[in-house]
Amino acid sequence: MTIGRIRRRLLPRGPLDLLLQLVLLAAAYSAWRYARGGVDGSMGLSFSHARDLVSAERSLGLLIEPSIQHWAVGAGWPAEVARWGYANLHFKGSCLMLAILYFGYRGSFGFVRNAVFAAMAISVIGYALFPTAPPRFLPELGLDPSSSVTGNNPLLSHPGDALFNPFAAVPSMHVGLSVILAWSLAMLVRPRIVRGLLFAYPLLMTYVVVASGNHFWLDAVFGLLTAAAATGVAILLARLNPDWSFGESPRRAPSGELEPQPEPEAAPA
Repeated sequence: MTIGRIRRRLLPRGPLDLLLQLVLLAAAYSAWRYARGGVDGSMGLSFSHARDLVSAERSLGLLIEPSIQHWAVGAGWPAEVARWGYANLHFKGSCLMLAILYFGYRGSFGFVRNAVFAAMAISVIGYALFPTAPPRFLPELGLDPSSSVTGNNPLLSHPGDALFNPFAAVPSMHVGLSVILAWSLAMLVRPRIVRGLLFAYPLLMTYVVVASGNHFWLDAVFGLLTAAAATGVAILLARLNPDWSFGESPRRAPSGELEPQPEPEAAPA
């Protein structure tokens, strides 16, 4: 395969399109971080909302965060998986899956990108309307709040940072974005084992955020609902612009190559 064909396969719309998408993603991510930091709720209200979630889970008999973390810490490696996963999977994993979507499934990238942008916007509304402290902040739950368990970088998680909101727990975007990105890829790839792993990925992310003490499992449910709402927005946008639809785009013949033409039918005798 020639270099030209490789370039057309990876960049079917040219390098300027790649640059445009990188600029859009960087701008959206920066705006989301600043918006999330700007809607930092009061400490009293955030702790009150967290205890409301505790009451809701206890009423369901599913206040499982303490038992999950205690098991993980006691076993050792499950806690390390949660710590490493919280510190690395969200941002790096999202970037990796976006890259795979762009270079491997460009026809569906616009749809997924729009869903990600919509999820970011919806999440900011959630942070503003329902600021919530993470479970590791509640002393009565007995969770370990140290960075060696939570996976938080203490240098990047301090009050006064415009990009940091300690009460942005509802919805869990770790789970919300993992649903959008991993399930989108799962519907595009062919190997069954890869599809199964991708469909299961949000479950791993749910374990990571719960075992590390950063989210209640209800936060993960709200993340799933955010992903569903954002997908609905992406579907509406795709009706306005077919280029933002989901699915394989029809392949075009490379420039300079003739498309196969149908053979002429034989003239009737």
